[in-house]
Amino acid sequence: MKKEDSTTLKSWIELNKLVKEKKNLEELLYDRVTGLPTIPLLLKDIEEILQNNNQVGLLCVDVVKYSRIEEIYGFKIFDKVMAMVADILNSLVGGALRGADIISQLMISGNTFAILLSPPRKQSELREEDLLKIKKRINSKITDAIRDSLDYALFKKFGCYVGSAILNYDKEIRFERQIYTVLEDALQDSASEKDKDAKKRLAALKKIIKEEEVHTLFHPIVKLPEYKIVGYEALSRGPGQGEFERPDKLFKAAYQSNLIIELDRLCRKKALAAARDIAPKRMLFLNVEPESVNDPDLRQIAASTLLLDSKLTPDQIVLEITERSAIIDFSAFRSILEYFRALGFKIAIDDAGAGYATLQSIIELKPDFLKIDMSLIRDIDTDNIKQQLVKALQGFGHETGVKVIAEGIETKAELRTLLDIGIDFGQGFVFAYPSEPFPKIRKDILSKLPKKS
Repeated sequence: MKKEDSTTLKSWIELNKLVKEKKNLEELLYDRVTGLPTIPLLLKDIEEILQNNNQVGLLCVDVVKYSRIEEIYGFKIFDKVMAMVADILNSLVGGALRGADIISQLMISGNTFAILLSPPRKQSELREEDLLKIKKRINSKITDAIRDSLDYALFKKFGCYVGSAILNYDKEIRFERQIYTVLEDALQDSASEKDKDAKKRLAALKKIIKEEEVHTLFHPIVKLPEYKIVGYEALSRGPGQGEFERPDKLFKAAYQSNLIIELDRLCRKKALAAARDIAPKRMLFLNVEPESVNDPDLRQIAASTLLLDSKLTPDQIVLEITERSAIIDFSAFRSILEYFRALGFKIAIDDAGAGYATLQSIIELKPDFLKIDMSLIRDIDTDNIKQQLVKALQGFGHETGVKVIAEGIETKAELRTLLDIGIDFGQGFVFAYPSEPFPKIRKDILSKLPKKS
């Protein structure tokens, strides 16, 4: 036995004794966020089940361990997610879970829930195939409920992996050791589920890249208040009817698998091929991940066959720097962008107000375009704080010569507010939906769009 295992087991034994001896300790072992008991408070229940049935089943639901919710959004948002999952699990008791099953947390302020499964009614003992069915059911229920409850940006950071283990009681082995072991087994099973998921995603992603199963949609950039299309953003989509159709899922998997440069290269290739018939003088906004700026393939774009074969010239292309990951060395990054500027390309910073260190990016990179993230545009007509923030960004743009684009405009009320603020350009469903090859402003909405007051 490892030294740390021995120390942990000793603390379990001492904690079990304390819980039995000091009843006033119990209230300290309930998680303050979820209100759930922690495992030490269930030791008596587990012992009784083992004495009566010689067996107990345990599920470990590992939540957000492999994401960065607390790091990015803070502990309050993390607590909100944990409370939400606790509510979901409690709602499953009597449905997906049996009424006698007990929901708990592994430890106070932790990220793992433990479910103590009551003895089976129709058979003498639990079977592995039974646990597998329960695991799949619980995972699906949690993910579906969280998707419907969390903001989309936050849901993208969510992760849930369910592990299971069966404890067959052995009277010759110390009870606390058996509990410790079964918990370790369930946690290990949870980790293996994550590994299986990662391998499956990696195989799917490699297939998409190898077989070039990516296509491009275009979304118009509209000059305000004239409602004139001045360019299009190229939006990459994976194969339809699957998880990777959504670009956020596609790029998240690419980052996790260290395939971001390969995927970005493919998306760029597809976008340039699809945009070869773009109208003269209209710009093409081409998304570029920070990691791809050093890609030799990107640096050779001005001389690439795709660009030469199309009607595009470098001065029509805007390299839109996404901020899905942080820029580490601004000095080196800026020098590379200057190389592209010298060739005639323009630079845009995407998702201003939502990504990593956006203000520093604006200062350091001196973009030609600044795209305001949709989170600042959503319901701006009723939110004075958002209005003031967008006014400040627009004022900065006018003073520095940076053209400001408001992304994600969905309603005429939002558009009217942005017109009053004086925003230069807009993009969103209020004008058109992404499509191929080059959508126009919707005829059913063009005559109804608000004019600048």
